[in-house]
Amino acid sequence: MSTTSRTPRHGRPAADSLVLDTRVLSRTPGAMEPVQRAAVLPSDIGVELIRIPSGSQVELDLMMTFVDEGVLVTGSVSGRADVECARCLGEFTTDVAVELTEMYATPGTAAADGAEEDEVRLLDGELIDLEPALVDAFGLEFPMSPTCTDYGHDKCVNPETPAPDGVSGEETGRIDPRWAGLAEKFGMTDPADSDGDRA
Repeated sequence: MSTTSRTPRHGRPAADSLVLDTRVLSRTPGAMEPVQRAAVLPSDIGVELIRIPSGSQVELDLMMTFVDEGVLVTGSVSGRADVECARCLGEFTTDVAVELTEMYATPGTAAADGAEEDEVRLLDGELIDLEPALVDAFGLEFPMSPTCTDYGHDKCVNPETPAPDGVSGEETGRIDPRWAGLAEKFGMTDPADSDGDRA
C-alpha cells in the first residue's frame, strides 16, 4: 500500500501540511521525534453524513520512531467534523479524533516487499504523507448513519423529528403522522380519543 506525497520528493513540506519530513529524525534505531502542530486538510475526509471538510485544521500529536526498515508513526489526530443526523437531518459540528499506528517502510526492505499483505505503507523518499492513513482511520471511525445522540446530544437537534419509536415530544398515544391515514382507515385510533368523541 503505497503513499503519494503532494510535496516534491526532495522539497520541504509546508509547515501546515499533512506531509512529515523524516530528515529531522536520527537514523539510529529507536530514535524518536515528536510532531505536534496543526495541519490543513487538502480535501474532505470522511463519509457522506460525517466529514472533516477540506481546508479545516487538524491537530497532530504524533511521534516518529526510526526502526530498521523504516519509520513508525504513532499518536493521535483530532479535528472538528460536520455531521448531518441520519434521523432528523439536522446539522451540527463535533470534536473527533483517531489513534494512529502506522509503519512506513523504506523501499527495498523486507517490510516494503510485504507491504500489500501486511498493511505497511511506503516512505516517499524521505517524506510521509499522512492523508491516506487519515482517510482510512476516520473512515473506520465514522458511522455510516450518524445520529445526534451518537455525539453527545440528548435528543435530535431538529425538534420536529419523531423520536425513534415514532412518537414526537412527550405526548402519549400519539400516532406517527406517516401512519395516521392507515390508522384511521382501520380504526386504530387511540381508545381514549374515541371515548372523548363519544362524550
